[in-house]
Amino acid sequence: MPSLLRLMQIACFTQIQLFHIFAGICELRNLQLLDLSQNQLQGGIHPCLGQMNSLMSLDLSNNEINGSFPSISNLTSLWELYLSDNSFDGILSFSMFANLSKLEPIDLSDNELEVETESSTWTPSFQLVFLMLSNCKLNARSGHIIPSFISNQHKLRFVDLSYNSLQGTIPSWLLYNNTQLDTLLLSGNSLSGQLPVSSQIQASTLFQLDISDNLIDGQLANDIVKLFPQLAVLNMSQNALEGTIPPSFGNMSFLWLLDLSHNTLRGQIPQGLTQNNTLLLILILSSNNFHGEIMPRFSDMTNLVYLHLQNNGFTGNIPAGMVNMPNLVVLDVSGNNLSGNLSNWFSVLPNLTTLILARNIFHGEIPVSLCRMQNLRILDISANRLSGVLPSCLGNFTAWKKGSRYSYPEIIYQIYYRVKVPFKTKANTLSFEGTLLSLMTRVDLSSNQLSGEIPSSMGELRMLRSINFSHNVLGGHFPEFFQNLENLESLDLSHNRLVGTLPPQIVQLHFITTFRIAFNNLSGRIPFEEQFSTFNETSYVGNPGLCGLPLKENCSFENSPQQDDEEGKEDRPGIDDSDLFLFSCVAVCYVLGFWAVIAPLILSRNGRRRYYEVVDSCIDLCSEKLFWFWFRVKNCHRN
Repeated sequence: MPSLLRLMQIACFTQIQLFHIFAGICELRNLQLLDLSQNQLQGGIHPCLGQMNSLMSLDLSNNEINGSFPSISNLTSLWELYLSDNSFDGILSFSMFANLSKLEPIDLSDNELEVETESSTWTPSFQLVFLMLSNCKLNARSGHIIPSFISNQHKLRFVDLSYNSLQGTIPSWLLYNNTQLDTLLLSGNSLSGQLPVSSQIQASTLFQLDISDNLIDGQLANDIVKLFPQLAVLNMSQNALEGTIPPSFGNMSFLWLLDLSHNTLRGQIPQGLTQNNTLLLILILSSNNFHGEIMPRFSDMTNLVYLHLQNNGFTGNIPAGMVNMPNLVVLDVSGNNLSGNLSNWFSVLPNLTTLILARNIFHGEIPVSLCRMQNLRILDISANRLSGVLPSCLGNFTAWKKGSRYSYPEIIYQIYYRVKVPFKTKANTLSFEGTLLSLMTRVDLSSNQLSGEIPSSMGELRMLRSINFSHNVLGGHFPEFFQNLENLESLDLSHNRLVGTLPPQIVQLHFITTFRIAFNNLSGRIPFEEQFSTFNETSYVGNPGLCGLPLKENCSFENSPQQDDEEGKEDRPGIDDSDLFLFSCVAVCYVLGFWAVIAPLILSRNGRRRYYEVVDSCIDLCSEKLFWFWFRVKNCHRN
């Protein structure tokens, strides 16, 4: 065993204390490769790690290791070091790596460490290729600056310094000194100023540049193609950029992804951007001040998968030229000033899974052609001016009926990008991505002028998770078929004109967490069982005929089931003492009635008077008993 050279992929699916494991591993004096990644190892690392002089590769990533990392300054043979996704704490100084001349990849990301690189007492002997220091409190004790030693690194290809609260400006040497650098990730910091431009117009070799979620200001560079001729992924979202998109962006022929969202950019989308960039897969320009048509005429983006243009000032209708985007999966143009009828050409987008047209001024009816998009999972046309009835074909969407899972495409080539889609449910708007997004299904037609009844075909949409038809003029009875929507989590039918009672079977919706039927014309007792016992009165207000918990109105016109049983027993027809008395009265009255006719012919005048008085009394008594007997029998048949 002491001659073992490689020890890798120990499958520890239960939590194991790493400290005790290292006591044995350190006996392997000739060990060159140690890979314990993606386990559930806990505890700290034994200091003996610093004595394993033959070690060339160390990978402890994706565990639950804590404590400080021991010094490895003597491991001069070490070539790669991966410690990411653990719970290491304390201060880790880069000076311990000064003599590790063979070191090329370092990954310390996502730990509780405070990584410090700034010190005048060390000079690196290595030339790194991969430097991953994301989310590790980088230089928190030395001004949150970008590590200065990088200026002397000339072999770097991948640098990730994201989410470290770094401050200051982006130095030009970071972009232009490394002729082999293809990926630079600086998102989630507090970097300010403008994107540096090389004084010598020196071209960068960058393939991916992400400076999103910073404080970068100024205008977009006019000569961006000269600065970054090979750029395929550019993410400058969530900054303070202003001005317009330069026409030169239309010459970025290698561009796959462009995200300029959440800035203060204005103007129109350059025609060249949508005509020349045929490789473009993702275009995100949301939350700016763009205006004009949402797509210039004669657009040619046949490979486009995600198009996010929400929260701008675009006007006009959705141009028919978008039929030239057959691979489109997500289209979000919500929060603009788009108008006109909904287009009939949506059906020619077979891969569309998310269509969000909310908060515009579309009018007219919902076209039947919309129902031909069988892969559609999220449909949001809320807050428009749509009218007419709900098409019965809403029950035809395959994803809503059978729940076929759709994986949203992810671009993987030195990048890993996940699209985020806003999803309104449970009274909140959340952003979902990846696997969670592929499970979401929703239809939102709220805040329009839709009328008529909810089509019964929707009772087959068992995989729908959220329905919002609120703030319309929908009528008819509350749909009993909603009880079939077994995966429904949110149902909002408030502010409509629904009538009738709530079916007791509605309590079979076991996953429902949001239920709103306020301000309709519903009546009867509220089902207050299962999940429905968790809803408060705001779910039901504005329905004068509703009663029972959680409302304060008692159902006085109804009795409890126990009372109904007791009264039912009392009301069942049968023979009791009062009924025997009734039958006796009938017999006596029959005899008296006979003699009431015959006796007066043979008796005296005084006798006839006495007989009439007795007969009248008997008739009155029997009439009263007959009336109450008939009344009870009639009520019994009604129940």
